[in-house]
Amino acid sequence: MIKKRLTKKAFIIIFTCSLILLGGCMHDVQADDIQPPQIEGIFWQPDLATTAPRGNWDLLGVDTFLPQWSVVESKSWFDHDSHFSKWEKNINIKKLNQEPWAQNIILGLAGEYNETIARANVLELAKHSNKIIEDTKTIPLKGYYFPVEADPTWICVHELAKAITSLSKPVWISIYSAEPSPQYLDSWLKSWLPKHTGVFFQDGVGVGTRSPQQARIILEDLQKDFGKDQIIIVLEAFRPMKNGKFRSAYPWEIIEQLKTYEGQKVYIFDGPHYMNRWTVYSVALWYKLHYSSHHTTKVT
Repeated sequence: MIKKRLTKKAFIIIFTCSLILLGGCMHDVQADDIQPPQIEGIFWQPDLATTAPRGNWDLLGVDTFLPQWSVVESKSWFDHDSHFSKWEKNINIKKLNQEPWAQNIILGLAGEYNETIARANVLELAKHSNKIIEDTKTIPLKGYYFPVEADPTWICVHELAKAITSLSKPVWISIYSAEPSPQYLDSWLKSWLPKHTGVFFQDGVGVGTRSPQQARIILEDLQKDFGKDQIIIVLEAFRPMKNGKFRSAYPWEIIEQLKTYEGQKVYIFDGPHYMNRWTVYSVALWYKLHYSSHHTTKVT
């Protein structure tokens, strides 16, 4: 146990020192027209293991927290009076709002853990979601997130459009594609998305579908039609393992994604599961060093 702890500490020290060295000796720092990525938000997929969520994501500039669901399997993750029974662990929205990384909350509505079940019951979930909105009308929120994800294989995606139309605004959804470089994703989205609906585009890097560079190309194509304010990229802060499970992304993997998404607003999925304090410290240090100057500097 002691040996493992020492090894981990040594790794963190070496990595941090490397960041400092790179920050002072970069040969091509920042050009005037390069804008840092704006890390605005953190997703959280509620479960018993991470309730209540804890972190230091505000060090990255995060001030918006997005719980993916308020209610899942007809049980609420929040302790306010509602039409739903509650999970064994639950949290208070107003107390959550006091965290520096949750000054703004986009509240996830009603969903299911199983995507197939969620899609089959999307209109019923919209009804449950309207009850949640009614229950939280006295709580100041930045918006709502309807947690039924869409991709081009969903034949009945227009049912999602009906569900979205019935919800209060502003409302956000998320989309993804299992193809590395999907064609006509913009046309597909335009064919059904209701106006004034925000879209989170999952970058697909965490599941191994594509590279950050490919994700950036898709993002910019979508933004040509919908605008940067309506399409926001979700940085997947995890990586696949051989056993079919996922691990947290290493700091340098997250850094590669952030560098690729310069000039973009970024939300990270998800903080409580994949962005521990040491990862945040490392990425925040790199960010501060890398974007401390917007002038091209050559150091030898």
